[in-house]
Amino acid sequence: MLAAATSFFSRTAISQSYNIGSSGSGSGSRSSTPGPSRTPSTQLPVTSHTPSFHVGLWRVQSATHKVTNKRVSVWLFEKKVLDGDKSMASGRDRVIDALKAEASALGRLRHPSILEMVEPLEETRSELIFATEPLLSSLYLSIPSPTLSTPLVELDEVEIQKGILQLCKGLTFLHTSGRLIHSNINPETILINSSGDWKLSGLGLTIPLSGPDGKPTRWTSPMHDRYMPTYVQRSFDFMAPEYALDERLVTASDMYSLGCLIYAAHSKGNPPFKNHNNLSSLRDNAGRALPNMERFDPDLRGLLTSMVTRHSHERPTPEALPTYPFFSSLPISTLNFLDRSTFASKSREEKITFMKGLTGVLERFSEGLRTRKILPSLLEEMKDTHLLPYILPNVFAISTSLSSGQFASLVLPSLKPLFAVKDPPQNMLTLLENIALIQSKTDKGVFREHVLPLVYNALESEHAVVQERALKVVPDLCETIDYAEVQGVLFPRVAVVFTGTRILSVKVTTLQTFLAMVKTLDQTSLTQKLVPLLSKIRTKEPAVMLATLAVQEAMGLKVDREAVATLVLPQLWTMSMGPLLNIDQFQRFMSVIRKLGERVEREHNQHLRDSQRIEDRSGTNGIVSVPNAGLSGSLDFESLVAGAQNTAVKPDSILENGKGWDDDVWGSIFNSASEPPAIQSPTLQPQHGTQSLTQSLPSSPRMQPNTSSNSVLSRPMGSAVATPKIAPPTSFYPSTMITTPSQTSNWTHPHASQSTAISAQQSLQASVIPPPGFSSQHPFQPQRPNYNINFTPSLPLTSTPAQVTPAPSMSLLSPSVPVQQWGAASNKKPTKDDLRDFDPLG
Repeated sequence: MLAAATSFFSRTAISQSYNIGSSGSGSGSRSSTPGPSRTPSTQLPVTSHTPSFHVGLWRVQSATHKVTNKRVSVWLFEKKVLDGDKSMASGRDRVIDALKAEASALGRLRHPSILEMVEPLEETRSELIFATEPLLSSLYLSIPSPTLSTPLVELDEVEIQKGILQLCKGLTFLHTSGRLIHSNINPETILINSSGDWKLSGLGLTIPLSGPDGKPTRWTSPMHDRYMPTYVQRSFDFMAPEYALDERLVTASDMYSLGCLIYAAHSKGNPPFKNHNNLSSLRDNAGRALPNMERFDPDLRGLLTSMVTRHSHERPTPEALPTYPFFSSLPISTLNFLDRSTFASKSREEKITFMKGLTGVLERFSEGLRTRKILPSLLEEMKDTHLLPYILPNVFAISTSLSSGQFASLVLPSLKPLFAVKDPPQNMLTLLENIALIQSKTDKGVFREHVLPLVYNALESEHAVVQERALKVVPDLCETIDYAEVQGVLFPRVAVVFTGTRILSVKVTTLQTFLAMVKTLDQTSLTQKLVPLLSKIRTKEPAVMLATLAVQEAMGLKVDREAVATLVLPQLWTMSMGPLLNIDQFQRFMSVIRKLGERVEREHNQHLRDSQRIEDRSGTNGIVSVPNAGLSGSLDFESLVAGAQNTAVKPDSILENGKGWDDDVWGSIFNSASEPPAIQSPTLQPQHGTQSLTQSLPSSPRMQPNTSSNSVLSRPMGSAVATPKIAPPTSFYPSTMITTPSQTSNWTHPHASQSTAISAQQSLQASVIPPPGFSSQHPFQPQRPNYNINFTPSLPLTSTPAQVTPAPSMSLLSPSVPVQQWGAASNKKPTKDDLRDFDPLG
């Protein structure tokens, strides 16, 4: 309970309002101050939490506001650190007072180059805490050195130059407006924020130029207390010599310290002189030449020589420092022009000229500087739509080096509103040119929801150049987005452009897009949508004809042979007759037509050979006439073995009750008269006062006749065969087969009678005519059978009261129900619905 109560009373407003923590490991300081040891960590993106690090006694951690999600850096000092070191116990109160003074000065002084305080200082029994703008590192932790293998922020020459100029602005503010001398400029009191800007801090030791009464501040000799942390004392390595020699306070002392800072930034953190925290060493090094100057370029040597001098009046002021040649490089001038305070005052023409030239200069900046400094400024200027065509190329040039997470959090929110904007068209062109980059940096769902509408809007644009640009990105999209999106949304929109445009270049580009989409679309979409769409082309321009030919050729190699023969080739023949084609173009058509025709011939020949092989195999593998065969045609083993020697291949027929024509009718008719079989009585239907013997017979799709040379059914189609009249024995027509007209009232539908099967016997002589159209050349090409076989006895039947002759219009083998055909010979005319136009987009 005591611990809980202590924890409750030690809570601050900052800890209650912010989620404090970092995604990286804790970082220590290179100084001798207490705290966790520093683990070097690589530079993190500006969009994520940075590692915690130490600035002297302060531990700096990333934090996010619980309501607004605003990012800050929380500075925390735990008082127990002083209790653990007995040497600091005596100066505990002075240390805490110095830390409080530093935080209070930050809250009091406001300038873009001074560290910005967000939450004021709060004190509890165990800690001091306040919050500032989000930070990445201190300069001390970003200068490579033997003790620091990996800096928190990687600095290049341009970033160092830019940071020094920012510090000059901060010193100008301190010296003129604040009437203060910083007096403690060193790498640990310079902070780098999340935008890469350098900020002044460590203001707890500032010296006012005048007191409250207006009189100059009295000089006090600086002394180093070895029982106090070095962070709350001035660094003698960066202190101007006048502190020890002239005993007076001047603002030029800060320029000497700034010169030592520039030297250390180019010398792995080492200052020009080591003064070992005593005034005597400071006096000895005053006026000495700077060491190792030969490794610096001339502009840097001239700058350091003018700043690190014995006499203060020889040093440049903060206002005059930017005029030195060291800061005259093009990248520095670019950053100065892009600075928020100056760029807003430029005219639109100046901004456009600047944006055009920026693309060629970007490669001279480091990746971190482009991301942290240039990109935010460009995104802020995107509010002006007239500048977008010139800003976007620079934004995408920087985005190439961003991770997907950085792009999604930094760039994509600013681009989303542009995907639905159609004017000016230059914006859409720039976005379409970089759509591959956008797709590689965004998730599939986000791309479909926010980026694809850009392509759809571009296809609907009134500007032909925008439509052509959109059509050129479609092929790549077909390979990366879902097939349902391609078939259901993208392809119909391209088809609308194809049918609606009257611009030749757009027409050709659309056909080129179709050509690329052939490999994505399935056969159904190609035959039912794309082929009808191409058939509606009315222009005879050779460019359109040849582009269409390429699409048809690609489709002809993908769809089946029936579609090629019935859909593709007819269109190609029609287009090949175009009046504007020259001989080379016509030969191109002929080449494709021959190529596709050979494919159809080759594949269809193979299909016919395979079909014949299957039919022959089925004829030799037991498709036989067995009385016990069921409806499915399957045979049991016993029946197959018993009847294998005396059976013949029978045609396909409809069976009832497991029996066919072979078993009942034709077997008894053509057997010898001495062995009359018992058969079912056929139904006799009188017509015009006569009686005709009509056997119900369903039409069969195909018949396989006996191949005996003596069989009339094996003769070729169209051979002339006489129809002799025969005199069958009196037992041929049993009395039970004769019906009188009075018995026809019991007539039933022919299909209701019991079906019979035909079995052609080798003993059959030339007494019947083979059905017209009957052919055994190919079993899978059915033809309409005609079973008109007339049996006219030469002698009257003596066993029956009347002579029976078949009716002229009905024969023994005539189908009971007329076969319905579709085509010119059909009585039923096609309806409007049967002939309706196909809608390829339906």
